[in-house]
Amino acid sequence: MQLKINNFFKSPSASTPAPATGDDGDDDLSNWDWETKQHLIINTYHRTRWNPNPSSNPIPSPSTIIEKPVVKNKKRSYAQFHLEFGQSDFLLRACSICGVEFTPGNIEDEKSHAQFHKQYTQGIQFRGWSNERVISSDKSGRIILVLDTDQASHRNKVEEVVKMMEIELGSGWIGHQHCKVYLFVSHQRIVGCLVAEPVKEAFRVESCSTGHSDSARKKGKKLCPTTLRFGNISFQREVEKRPVNMSDSDMMDGRAIICENEPVVAVCGIRAIWVTPSNRRKHIASQLLDAVRKSFCTRLELEHAQLAFSLPTSVGKALACSYTGTGSFLVYKAV
Repeated sequence: MQLKINNFFKSPSASTPAPATGDDGDDDLSNWDWETKQHLIINTYHRTRWNPNPSSNPIPSPSTIIEKPVVKNKKRSYAQFHLEFGQSDFLLRACSICGVEFTPGNIEDEKSHAQFHKQYTQGIQFRGWSNERVISSDKSGRIILVLDTDQASHRNKVEEVVKMMEIELGSGWIGHQHCKVYLFVSHQRIVGCLVAEPVKEAFRVESCSTGHSDSARKKGKKLCPTTLRFGNISFQREVEKRPVNMSDSDMMDGRAIICENEPVVAVCGIRAIWVTPSNRRKHIASQLLDAVRKSFCTRLELEHAQLAFSLPTSVGKALACSYTGTGSFLVYKAV
């Protein structure tokens, strides 16, 4: 049997096979030791895929195929954005100035926050309108009056400014259809806004408190340590301020506004006034109040003391006292 297998793999041109021994027969399998011996089998052909149209798309031979080199041990860059030590604002951080919450390390969040932060601190971009209602203009900027009957593009710009104001003054009460909006424009940005409305009566304040309870309370606070030590390693803690909300009671100077019982006749009410943080203490609020006095009533210029203010915060109270020149200014409740 072994002899027949060997003769099968020989080529036709090989020499004549050796004579068969008498021990190997067709049906004699007693001397077959194929499994106990080692045999070398060599493939002399390559299996190819059948191609119905060999002329249009020939299959390349194995010798023409160039394998792409395999890149091993490729270096990877591992970037760690921040460490978690149990801080409360690990996922969302609130900006201490504009109050927007964003995710540190997220490129889209940081980009949108930077854009909103710039508009809040420096003012909303404004290229101007062809039909502006300019009340006053000087080298510092110009003041524009916007009414509820103006076109939609003007009202949409006012709504954009009101959203910025609501961060500090609260939402849902600043404007209505009877209000007159004064915008202070400087260097193609809206840096200040005043909302005025007609009123019929107001109450005179009996005294303008100028207490220093806030400063005394700040002095009495102990500063928390900002350095964390773990053996020879020290970490500097980031001190972050909370967003400022001017409508909170703790922002008041600690004294209630006491008014007289009898109301007095009033014409103009200052519903809200706001200036961007980077442009404060530049007399922009005073210029807006002057524009209201001169243009709110037709052919009539109001006096400083004739302006009534909606229930102000401590900052608004200081502005009213400074502008009117008296602590007994007029206040009213905005509805």
